[in-house]
Amino acid sequence: MRRILLGSDGSARARRAEDFAIAAAHADGGSVIALHVVDTDLMHYAKVDHLVTQDDKDSFMQYVKDQGEQECRIRLGGVVKKAREKGVEARLHVRWGEPLREVLNAASESGADEIILPSQSWGMDFNDSCLRARMNRSSRCKITILP
Repeated sequence: MRRILLGSDGSARARRAEDFAIAAAHADGGSVIALHVVDTDLMHYAKVDHLVTQDDKDSFMQYVKDQGEQECRIRLGGVVKKAREKGVEARLHVRWGEPLREVLNAASESGADEIILPSQSWGMDFNDSCLRARMNRSSRCKITILP
């Protein structure tokens, strides 16, 4: 059973990668982890603002985390629903940080056999030769970038 990690920001451009990942998992009885990465820039503000209390910082960090989880469900909930309608096991996963690093870490930690990404997501062009080389050096699994 092939485990596919789908990296998606939920954009219209990512829809093709989402459909491809579901079809690939369906073809061989595999599963899909739909991963959304939330940039941690907002969390940074809570860590460095010296004018607020620790409780306020903690509350703001929790707020940002909750918003990220909600954003993930909104952006990628349809992927899971579509996959399940086709009999494919699928789940959502959200991480915080730099998107490429988090995609590669999530693939490694989950034992993914393949990473599927749209050509552009999170403001990055995954067809860029330097970026592709970095991904290939950093991951043991197959990486598929869709046009």
